[in-house]
Amino acid sequence: MNFKRLTNFVQILILVSTLNLFAQTEKSLVYTAAKEHLTYLASDELEGRFPGTPGMDKARDYILNKFKPINGSYLQQLEVPIGYELGEKNEVYFNVIIPKPGVPIEMSRPMRKSWDLTSDWLPLSISDDGELEAPLAFCGFGISSKDLKYDDYEGIDVKDKIVIILTHSPNGEMKDDPFEPYKSYRYKATNARDHGAKGIIFVKINGDSASVFEPLEKDRFERNTGLLAIQVNRTKISEYFPRRSLYPTEMKIMETKKPNSFDIPNSKIYIKVQLKDKIAKTDNVFGMVEGTDATLKNEYIVVGAHYDHLGWGGPTSMYQSKTPKIHNGADDNASGTSAVIELARYAAENPTKRSLVFVAFTSEELGIIGSNAFVNQKIIAPENIAMMINLDMVGRFHDNSIYLMGTGSSPAFEPIFDELDAADSVLTLNKSDSPLGASDQTAFYLKNVPSVFFFTGVHLDYHKPSDDVDKINFDGMETIINFLDAAVQKFGNLDNRPPFHKVSEKSPAHGENRSGSKVKFGIVPNFDREPLGMKISGASPGSPAEKAGLQGDDIITKLNDTGIMNLHDFTFFLRESKPGDKIKVTFLRKGKEMTTDVILTGSE
Repeated sequence: MNFKRLTNFVQILILVSTLNLFAQTEKSLVYTAAKEHLTYLASDELEGRFPGTPGMDKARDYILNKFKPINGSYLQQLEVPIGYELGEKNEVYFNVIIPKPGVPIEMSRPMRKSWDLTSDWLPLSISDDGELEAPLAFCGFGISSKDLKYDDYEGIDVKDKIVIILTHSPNGEMKDDPFEPYKSYRYKATNARDHGAKGIIFVKINGDSASVFEPLEKDRFERNTGLLAIQVNRTKISEYFPRRSLYPTEMKIMETKKPNSFDIPNSKIYIKVQLKDKIAKTDNVFGMVEGTDATLKNEYIVVGAHYDHLGWGGPTSMYQSKTPKIHNGADDNASGTSAVIELARYAAENPTKRSLVFVAFTSEELGIIGSNAFVNQKIIAPENIAMMINLDMVGRFHDNSIYLMGTGSSPAFEPIFDELDAADSVLTLNKSDSPLGASDQTAFYLKNVPSVFFFTGVHLDYHKPSDDVDKINFDGMETIINFLDAAVQKFGNLDNRPPFHKVSEKSPAHGENRSGSKVKFGIVPNFDREPLGMKISGASPGSPAEKAGLQGDDIITKLNDTGIMNLHDFTFFLRESKPGDKIKVTFLRKGKEMTTDVILTGSE
């Protein structure tokens, strides 16, 4: 054996191993840091990062601490409505006439029977505040569907009455129920109101949880229904069904799939509801790396991601079990937040000509509240923001591709991102023009800021407890972060800022197709509470709404003769519409009532 040759060979192996170890160390710096951030942010300790909770505050403090080494770190405190709680005055009682042999009904004195709050009844979060006394009518499942040829309101007049409605549908809790779009509390309340009812009483169908009340949910979009809405103990309400008792009536409807609605005689119910907003204090967290150019540093590139999630669930959870579980939101959006922290760290060491602002937004899951507050309170005047990059769900990198939405919002975007894509040997971009969607880039785009949105796609763990750290592709996140480092450097050092361009929409705006609508209207919802109707943030370019002249901050109050109080009313109306329908839209603009006609097109 030639020991000299062997020694040389071993030295070469050691050198190669050392170089490989060095390369792995360099590569894993971002990997290790991103994994550390994400593992903490998506841990059970933070309990799903719902605004107003200790877990959300811990997430805020963690991000703020990571931003401290850069030029500046700041908080923008917000007060956010996260749900409802009972006010001081909530009351229900019945005035019941018990018929007596030989005594005319009109000469009988009613008996007053009061109900106990929280045990006999509880308001629903969809209820307006107010008081009402009215007669009662039972209207089955409260469903009216032309397509399914079923209408619980056919043949009964409920004007100015309070209707008793069963939950679910004539198919009970059946999976893949054709009645699925008609089962929500919100739909049934809107349908009752549109038939003239002034109040609604929900009763759960017969079963194990028949007398378990729904909590005052963490859902700020639910109120403004135009009627009082409560839920009642099934046993308690059954006392007021003379001759036709509740259970046999319910079973008959389920067996025959035919409505069986009727007035409840000799009874009036008094309902008084007072709810109040449950307010949470929460924060946007941001830091800035000042630009190096004396002029261009007054232009800003905003890189953001929301850091809130669903806590233990709530109305937007896709989790089906009745046992509460923490929704850690590893992909949604601990992944985007972790990437922003790493991009900020790199930018602090490599500043660009333009100033760079890195933001962790609060309350995106409640309706992009944090990003709206950022642009509306002019933390940085929107006209000084050169562009916005949003990261939401970037932890499930697969097939070496990532979605890039919003390239149409500036003519500069596509050629530059194509150039960066060509230089990256791993990542492939799947591009689309419009940045409009259910994430924070929308708030910036609506202020005429060129905006893009990166995400790695939807998955079966979306808004479920199973969106956890073990599903994250950290190698993929490293690839994405490195690509975005290059993008931030490129745009930060351009001589000219990307010009803004409005994108012509080719599909329904966010929120419009949630309830199975087959038509396109073309509004961008505004999630601020508006007591007068449904406020919009704008009309999508090229859409029927824009052609009809609708604008941002308009408040839609009617579609044809149907009152529109909120986004739910709007989507329920569209669900019963078809392409080509001409809709008369009544709306308020700066307090003045106006009308226009919108001709619906088919959704694509």
